[in-house]
Amino acid sequence: MPTLPDALELMPLPSASALPAAGHASRHLLGVGDDVDPSEVETLALARFPSTAWEALPSEQRTARGGRLLPGILRISRHTLIAGPYAPVAEDGAPLGFTPDVQMVFDVMCPRERGAAPYPGGDRDGLARVFASGLPVREEWRVACWLVAVGRRLGGSVSFEVAPGDRTRVSPDPAVSVDLTVYSGVWLDPSAAEQVCRTAHAGAHLATAGTQWGGPPETAGKVPAIESSSLTPEELYDLHARADAFDIEALSGPQTLTSYGVEVDLGKDGIVSVEVGGVDESPLVLRGLDWAAQGAVTYEVRWSPPDLVDWQREIPSFEHRVSRTRATGVVAQLARAVFAAVGGEIADQDDFLVDPEDV
Repeated sequence: MPTLPDALELMPLPSASALPAAGHASRHLLGVGDDVDPSEVETLALARFPSTAWEALPSEQRTARGGRLLPGILRISRHTLIAGPYAPVAEDGAPLGFTPDVQMVFDVMCPRERGAAPYPGGDRDGLARVFASGLPVREEWRVACWLVAVGRRLGGSVSFEVAPGDRTRVSPDPAVSVDLTVYSGVWLDPSAAEQVCRTAHAGAHLATAGTQWGGPPETAGKVPAIESSSLTPEELYDLHARADAFDIEALSGPQTLTSYGVEVDLGKDGIVSVEVGGVDESPLVLRGLDWAAQGAVTYEVRWSPPDLVDWQREIPSFEHRVSRTRATGVVAQLARAVFAAVGGEIADQDDFLVDPEDV
């Protein structure tokens, strides 16, 4: 859709949703800055919901005071619709509870589907805090996760309707999005990948270190694996013989490398790895690209912090955030080097495409 004109007045959020709702529905709100075009919301929806399409485009209406923007309706699935953008105020002028940096709001209507209360543990996205009495399931869970990812990508906030008249807000931290994946049609051999990564960080090395195998234990072949087997000794001998023959044939054939890794040890800041592999089915963000029609080679640049518990907190410690900032720079350097060598596309950890110039 074309970029909309600037300086248009937004309508307040109506008290009753403009979206049709069948049965019980949740009305979540996505708040973003005024620098976000509605087409960006459409693009991010297409990364998760392939049937996304506008049922009515946002349109300009001339008024005595200049003009205002009439909200559009975007369908992202059979049961979920998005209307907007609206101003971050209700029809009666009451604020919607967002921070001042939110100037536009999208009204998201989806089925209310709740399950069991969340298990104790990590809650990096804040959804367990918001839905403490019962997590969303099925369609609402997919929509809730997507809304958090969009809020993180666009620097916005999400106001979740926990129950009718009861709202809780989540403001995802964009800095949480550290990991990057380079999708490409080019496979780098381990030595080549190591050299590429070393151009970005001198400490990059192949993660091939292992433990020398000392052979089978002394009890192998002497102690039965199954104490009360119904097989006769002859049948067991034949079974082992066939297993040995299979192993020998597999080890005698050519070895095909399907994955490997390159690591950078950051000491107290953790480890950054480049995990090289592939996918048989490309993600939605790559659809329409000829080279990705049958899958793609993946170069997943990931950060593993030293404290995994702190990593999964909605508000991690100051020390974690400092390490994360340093690791983010290394991840970006490695992703840029790999992309320069193999081309393709770069996606963030929510599988939204990233412009290589912004990495």
